[in-house]
Amino acid sequence: MTATNAAAAESDAEARSILERAAAASFPPLHAVHHLLSVGVCVRCIFRMFGAFSHACSCASLTVSFFHSFLEEHDDSAKGGPCSCLSTDESCCSICFGILLPTCHQDEGVVPFDDISRIDIITSMVSQAIQREGYQIDGFSLEISLPAVVAANERAIRLYMKEKYGSENWFKDEMFSQQTMSAKEGLRLLIAPSLEKQLGVKHGNNSFRIRLTYTHDDASLKLKSLLPNDSNRKRKAESREGNDTRRNSTYDDKQTLSEADSFIHKSLEGIQDKEFCSLFKLPPEKVSKPCHLVISFLRSPIYIGGRYLKLSRNVSQSCWIIDDERMGEASVEVKHTASESRPNPTS
Repeated sequence: MTATNAAAAESDAEARSILERAAAASFPPLHAVHHLLSVGVCVRCIFRMFGAFSHACSCASLTVSFFHSFLEEHDDSAKGGPCSCLSTDESCCSICFGILLPTCHQDEGVVPFDDISRIDIITSMVSQAIQREGYQIDGFSLEISLPAVVAANERAIRLYMKEKYGSENWFKDEMFSQQTMSAKEGLRLLIAPSLEKQLGVKHGNNSFRIRLTYTHDDASLKLKSLLPNDSNRKRKAESREGNDTRRNSTYDDKQTLSEADSFIHKSLEGIQDKEFCSLFKLPPEKVSKPCHLVISFLRSPIYIGGRYLKLSRNVSQSCWIIDDERMGEASVEVKHTASESRPNPTS
């Protein structure tokens, strides 16, 4: 057995052990888990929703096909005939839009990632951008922004599960709130260790901030159109933008995105479950287009203060120029090294 085959066998054994522990502990019946796969929920979102994500996030063998094979062994409903969860199309997770299992984050089209290195490819892009822009860092903090539609889709899946399995003895409505890890925290748990390895520094509270901004314009626009009072919000936003002449296009784009996400989150909080079910399709539709990722870096400014004594009247405060001719020997404004490099006029 080659080293590659041995590593693959070890990874498969780890995945099987994780699935067996999850099935015996936090998972609902396997037929319900299989149904989540069939409606487009990715493996990592399933583990995240049922409190087993921290054990499974680093295991590369936990693919849909491996998960389905496990279900076939332990659940009769998963046996026989073609299964929609094994479709070969390019659809993304119906909750996270491929954020936790990325398929592509490049503008030139869908790029098939090797499953073992999907997260490593994202962190490699971050590392290359840091090197290209010349940052020198001794650590980093990670900021993640996800589209509000991810939270809406997760709620839709929860209500769909309640609608479908609420009458069964195993189902408890509070199981999700007690066990679910947010998609943002799940992504942080996936990316931070890989970034530490790529950059050679530790993740923590640091002045150098790596910001990952995920957006999905199509899904966000569709969601906003379904929410009540959206037209009133648009009129208010347009009025504010029209009265503020200092804004530029970049500022407007960021501000509009921030206002839209804030509005969606606030609106979702105010909608009761019954109204939510009447507004949104349960379960949410599968999507073929992944989220768009923008990587940016921020560093907290460093301020340097000091004092000085000016002991000569011949040294001006700032550079003194009359008729394009510099007057005086030097100035406080000019660096000391620059004044030293000037030729001595008396020599």
